[in-house]
Amino acid sequence: RNTRAFETYRQLMDDPAESTERHLVTGVGASTGRARGTARLVRSADDFTKLRQGDILVAQTTTPMYNVILPLLGGIVSDRGGLLSQPAIVSREYGFPGIVGARDATRRIPDGAIVELGGDAGTVRVLS
Repeated sequence: RNTRAFETYRQLMDDPAESTERHLVTGVGASTGRARGTARLVRSADDFTKLRQGDILVAQTTTPMYNVILPLLGGIVSDRGGLLSQPAIVSREYGFPGIVGARDATRRIPDGAIVELGGDAGTVRVLS
């Protein structure tokens, strides 16, 4: 069973289902709920100053260094991570939607775009 589970996981990570919808980014829904806000692409702590209350953090991943900005966020989208990753855990702790393992979110979601997160389905819809 472990081997089958690992093989399934590996296939999902190697062959992601590509969304046919151009403005839809998919990942793993790590924390339920819906949120709409301004996407803020954060590549390092230097970008923290861009964040405002209710913004959606879009990053490759997060680390404990990001804890200082968590109270501001309306949601998290990360390229990397699984259900036990740091962005998944903090999104559940803070009670906002979290999508992890989105792989190309930092490439496909422009900084400043209005996005809608669907934490249940693991989707990010770029609205503008």
